[in-house]
Amino acid sequence: MKAKFLRSLVLIMALVMALGVGLAFSACSTTEWDLKISVVHKEYGQRWINALARKFEDETGLVVEVEANPNLQSEIPNRLQNGSDDDIFFSHGITWELYAAQGYLEPLDDLYEMEVSEGVTFGSKVLPQFRSAAQFNGHYYKVPWTNGTGGLVYNKKMFEDNGWSVPTVYSNPNNPDCDPAVGDVGLMELCEKILADTDGEVKPFVWSSETYYWDYVVFDWWAQLAGVDAIEEYTQLGSAEVFNPETHPEQKEALKAWKNLIADHPEYSMEDCAGKQYTAAQMEFVTGRAAMIPCAQWLESGMMGNYDESTCVMDLMPTPFLDGAKTGADDKPIRVNYSVGSTNSGDSILIPEDSKHKDTAKQFLQFMFRDDNLKLFTEETYGVQLAADYSNVTLDDDATDFMKSVYEINANSQKFDLLSSALPILQGYLSLDWPVEGVQHYASLVADPSTDIDAMYQSNYETIAGNWSKWFE
Repeated sequence: MKAKFLRSLVLIMALVMALGVGLAFSACSTTEWDLKISVVHKEYGQRWINALARKFEDETGLVVEVEANPNLQSEIPNRLQNGSDDDIFFSHGITWELYAAQGYLEPLDDLYEMEVSEGVTFGSKVLPQFRSAAQFNGHYYKVPWTNGTGGLVYNKKMFEDNGWSVPTVYSNPNNPDCDPAVGDVGLMELCEKILADTDGEVKPFVWSSETYYWDYVVFDWWAQLAGVDAIEEYTQLGSAEVFNPETHPEQKEALKAWKNLIADHPEYSMEDCAGKQYTAAQMEFVTGRAAMIPCAQWLESGMMGNYDESTCVMDLMPTPFLDGAKTGADDKPIRVNYSVGSTNSGDSILIPEDSKHKDTAKQFLQFMFRDDNLKLFTEETYGVQLAADYSNVTLDDDATDFMKSVYEINANSQKFDLLSSALPILQGYLSLDWPVEGVQHYASLVADPSTDIDAMYQSNYETIAGNWSKWFE
């Protein structure tokens, strides 16, 4: 109770400060550059920021300093509060709304009105679903960084060598041999075929202790059943009823589908996946010991140099459709794709309030969101896309199969996210992705497949409904 009171008090003080003058601390320093960019150095690597920085220098004559730091995420709060020589942060996992309320971030309203190219504003280049979630207290304080794409990555070479078709539906019991001439290929049936064709030497799946990678599949199933409009309504938190599993059962049904695939069929996964480090799981995949892995658009870039195409050519498959997926005007199931990294405090680009080069920082972001540089970013990250309109961007013919598959999914799917600025979310009382606590249940379901998912979601709903008024006070 005391912890929740203190957390609420901090938020209230921050919001009050947002109405007045925020505090900022400046550090005096002498620099030899015109722009300092600090980037969290993890999945996306460093090639993209080096390439963009050098190109910006060539065009402007300005000097750009780049810091690629794997620990940046944990260092940003201290740098914001105590001053630093940073002009732009690229990171994730930052509670930027709190720092905006305290006056540590530069408002970006003017950036969103600037032109990226003739007649095209920066704001219009940012994808709408991200743009609306970049505001706080009526102002823009962040630029969304990536439009993440995730799901099941498969070994395309292995599939072709064995004659396996990419599954289009979750299950098709009328097609146990996965013969595309018979009908849609089922994921469940494919798993049986993989085991049979390889005498169990190759497992259908490998995954890791970073179990949230399964979200990229399960959330797609949720949106397939509910529709992206219903997901948008869910994120608005109009009432506690959006969590009622009796009237909105789609989230639990998606988890049940996962449980049936993984927890109830341990033979489909490599042993002790829940105990594997994610790099170890990825190595198992690229060396041919598993046919599929739940992951996202950074996998090829992250594993570059650790495998060769004689063993693995990776591709990202559109998430197979669950029975009951919503259909469009053509009576075909609607393809959806969860925007990986877009949940609250997701991938963000920030300009500190005490930056010495704010105008240059905004100039760089304008430059970065030009079509030619959207393409450069994607090429240098092997398929990752910025949270921008790519309708005028075409990949070169020599792009990898994986890059092309990511691009195709983003272009041909209804994208959705779980972004919300509702008070219970900002205060940390409630998680939209895994209500109530924000804890994934994949590992616990594998450990105890007898868990009653219906009872779990009903209990969550009762907890939420019982606290709803208090959370919004």
